[in-house]
Amino acid sequence: MSLLHLAWCYFRSRALLAMSALAIALGVAVLFAVLAVVNGFLAQVESTIRDFSGDAVVAAIPERLAPEAELQDYLDALEAVEGLESQQPRLNYYGLIGRRGARAIDDPRTTDLSGLLLVGLDRLPEGMKRLQADPQLEAVAFGPEEVPPGAILVGKVLAAKAGVGVGDSLMVISFKRGSQGYPVPVQTSFRVEAVFTTGRYDHDIDRAIVRREDLALMIGDGLGFNEIGLRGRPGLAPEQLADRAEAALLAAGLKQKGWPMLVSTWRAQGGNFLRAVENQKGILSAVFFCIVLVAAYQLVATLALTVTEKRRDIGVLGALGAAPGRIVTFFVSLGLVIAAVGSALGLLIGTWLTANLEWVQDRIFGERIFNAETYIFDHVPVAVDWSSVLILLGATLGAALVFSFLPAWLAARLNIVDALRR
Repeated sequence: MSLLHLAWCYFRSRALLAMSALAIALGVAVLFAVLAVVNGFLAQVESTIRDFSGDAVVAAIPERLAPEAELQDYLDALEAVEGLESQQPRLNYYGLIGRRGARAIDDPRTTDLSGLLLVGLDRLPEGMKRLQADPQLEAVAFGPEEVPPGAILVGKVLAAKAGVGVGDSLMVISFKRGSQGYPVPVQTSFRVEAVFTTGRYDHDIDRAIVRREDLALMIGDGLGFNEIGLRGRPGLAPEQLADRAEAALLAAGLKQKGWPMLVSTWRAQGGNFLRAVENQKGILSAVFFCIVLVAAYQLVATLALTVTEKRRDIGVLGALGAAPGRIVTFFVSLGLVIAAVGSALGLLIGTWLTANLEWVQDRIFGERIFNAETYIFDHVPVAVDWSSVLILLGATLGAALVFSFLPAWLAARLNIVDALRR
C-alpha cells in the first residue's frame, strides 16, 4: 500500500479531516468568485472604454493646432499610419436636454433639465446596442451605421429619466462663443432616433450621440472636431499605434514636439478610474487569499491532533521499517490530500456561485447587492482567468505543504517503543 493511498484512507475515515477540507473549500470558493467578478468588471470597463475611444485618441488642442490646418489634413496624415484600420473624428461638448415644449426649457434654473455630454459622431461606435420596442426582447448591436441628420440617440437610463422614447423631440441647450468672446446660449431641437445601451450605467445616463456636423453647426465650432479615435488592426499594440500616429503628425507638420497628451492610448483615456480598478483587483486578491491561508493554517492543529491520536499507527509503521523520512512524507501527503480535496470542492462551489450570482442575490440576500448606480453595470460581469486559478491552486497546495511539515516532523520524532506502548 502506497503512502498516498494510506493518506486517502485516513482522510475518508476521519470526519475532522473532511471538515478541514471543507474549510479550505470555502476559502477557495470565495476567492474564486471574487476574482471572477473583479476580472469581469475590469474586462467590461476596458471593453467599454475601448469600444468608444478606440485603441488610441488624437486630442485636438485648438490653441496648439497647426495654423490653417483642417480636419482633412489630420485625416490624410493619419491615413498613412501603418496598421491603422479606421479613424473617426469626434466633437465632444456639454449641454442640457429637456422635452420640447416643456416649461423647463424656458427656465434653465429648473432641475427638470438633464446635463450630459453631447458626442458628435459620423458613425456609431462599436459596442453600443439598440433597445427593442418590446422590453422583453434583448438589445441588438447597431450595424456600421451613420448618424442621421437631426437625430439624437440617448442612453436607456437617460431616456427613462427624461421620459422620452423613439420619435419624441428633445431640446438641447448649450452655448457658443459670441462675437465679443462671451458665451451665447443656443438651443436646437433633435428627434430621438434610438435608445441605446452600452452596459454601463454612467454612460447610459450622461451622454447622447448626435451627428458631428449638426453639433458643430449648433455651437459654432469651425474645426468640427476635438478628437480623432484610432483603431488598429488586430495584433497591433495600442502603444505602437499611438507612437506611429504621433510620428505621422510630426512628419506632416501638424504637431510640435513636447505637446503633452496630444496622442494617447485607450488606457490613458481610462485615467484614474481604470487604474483604481486594477489596484482593487490586486488588493482584493491579497485580502481574500489570506482567508485561504487561515483555512490552510488549521492543518497544523488538525494534523497535530491526528499525530496524537495515531501514535500507535506511527509506531507500527516505524516497527515495520518506515524511516523518519517516510513518516514525514506520509503526513505531508495527508495534508496535500486534504488541500487537494478542498481545492477541488472550492472550485466547484466557486463555479456554481459565479454562474448563479443573480439567484444568490435574490434568494440569500433578498435584494440586489450589485446595483448599477454603484457598480456602473446593469449586470454582474464575470470572467474566469484560468491562469489566476492555477496560481491560486498552486499557492493553496504550497501553503498546505508548509503547514503540514511541522506535524509531520513531530510524528517522525516519536519513539517507536513509546508509541507502541500507548
